[in-house]
Amino acid sequence: MSRHVIQPIDILCVDGCGDMEMADHQFIGCNVFGSVWYLICLWLGISFVCPGSLQDHFTQFIHMAGMPRSCHFYLKIIWLASTWAIWEVRNNSVFKNAVIDPYRILEKVKLDSFLWLSSNVVPISFGFHDW
Repeated sequence: MSRHVIQPIDILCVDGCGDMEMADHQFIGCNVFGSVWYLICLWLGISFVCPGSLQDHFTQFIHMAGMPRSCHFYLKIIWLASTWAIWEVRNNSVFKNAVIDPYRILEKVKLDSFLWLSSNVVPISFGFHDW
């Protein structure tokens, strides 16, 4: 692990649940990382039933029923920021023995999505604290 390479025998989820660390489990099925999506939905004020596959999760999340089409871009950025934050925390847990805290992941998602949106395409007429 000194070169930050996971050994083939290290195939279990980093939260200690005992499940194999596959993409679907890692990002949505794991109790710890899956709870991040619950917190994100609370933050956004939306209801969301998590599907079983990561691909379906992406499609369903960015095309929320009842949300205007103009929201799809924002939801896509939030989804990407969420998966990036989960991946980053997962790696820090594996390689640096960092503690996994879903609330800290949520705060990272909020900050990253705001910065990505405000520094790239979309002019944002409000500050981070309103985000």
